[in-house]
Amino acid sequence: MDENAYSDHIDNKASHCAKILNDYYQKYDAQKGTQFVFSDLGTYKPGGDFNVYSEIKRKLVEDYHIPSYKIRFIQECKNEKAKKAMVDAMNRGDIRIIFGSTSMLGTGVNAQQRAVAVHHLDTPWRPSDLEQRNGRAVRKGNLIAKEFADNKVDVIIYAVERSLDSYK
Repeated sequence: MDENAYSDHIDNKASHCAKILNDYYQKYDAQKGTQFVFSDLGTYKPGGDFNVYSEIKRKLVEDYHIPSYKIRFIQECKNEKAKKAMVDAMNRGDIRIIFGSTSMLGTGVNAQQRAVAVHHLDTPWRPSDLEQRNGRAVRKGNLIAKEFADNKVDVIIYAVERSLDSYK
């Protein structure tokens, strides 16, 4: 494969997402605001091939100097105990950005206490799935949104013009 033909570009979806994640990270740093990133395409697999989760994390760590341990993937959890520990760390603000798919992160995750933004790298086919994703943060018990963001959580959907993104 010609790497020059398919190299990283400042205007791609991953670059935009990393920049906006960093903007929210900095804006709510004092409050330890947290963010959810959803994608059902190209999800994280440890030691696997290229995936958008790892690419955005790389950009956040290398370009924006966010500590790696503050960015996690829900797919790292191998059991419910590990998932609960990750959710608790989100609610404390120890983990500030979490990546996951609709099926892994969209249900049963009560990590809303510090949520300031939800990012959708893709849009699910069913509106109920989008509502479920947003419900991880837009819900009762969100202390940071209530005290520092006029009781609102920002929802950002990334779409590429003339693509399936904009159609969905």
